[in-house]
Amino acid sequence: IKHISLHLKKILWSILMILGLAFAIFEGKPDRLLKAIMDSGKETLEYLFTLVGIMAFWSGIYGIIEKTGSLNLLTKNIARPLFKRVFRQPLHGQQEKAVFASIAANLLGLGNAATVWGLRAMQELKKEDRLTPNIATFLILLSSGLTIFPSAVINLRAAMGSKKAAIIWLPALIVSIVCTLAALAFDKVWGEKE
Repeated sequence: IKHISLHLKKILWSILMILGLAFAIFEGKPDRLLKAIMDSGKETLEYLFTLVGIMAFWSGIYGIIEKTGSLNLLTKNIARPLFKRVFRQPLHGQQEKAVFASIAANLLGLGNAATVWGLRAMQELKKEDRLTPNIATFLILLSSGLTIFPSAVINLRAAMGSKKAAIIWLPALIVSIVCTLAALAFDKVWGEKE
């Protein structure tokens, strides 16, 4: 089914592109099509460079925290007490560090930069190629969208010309806290016990 779905998407996009070209030629205005292609390429590159700069900045800050040993300190003093209440089974060593690193990156709104730590955390939490209740809780934490500072969204708004790009900060914080608390409550009540 996945193969068929991918094949249908390719066909659909091909049809849309051919129709777009045909209509541009039929209307006798291929210059509009060329201008749209060039403008969208330019906008895409501007957006990409803005996001790459922000991701590089936060990833650099995160790298400094990790290399100075602050990550271990933060994991021990902040994450461990919280993790004891959130996860069903205790996290140990590398599990704790990888889970904290992933959640911290998400708290800063880094999204893509958190992927590496998220994958590492999943590897650390995995037992004998099966899902565990701790993996489910970890995924719930990430999926609920807990973000203290949604830097990627704020930067996207700024890149698109918003005069008050950070105005979404407080509403985003409130919504992410409510969603995370609700998700964790559902996990505690209906989650699998091991």
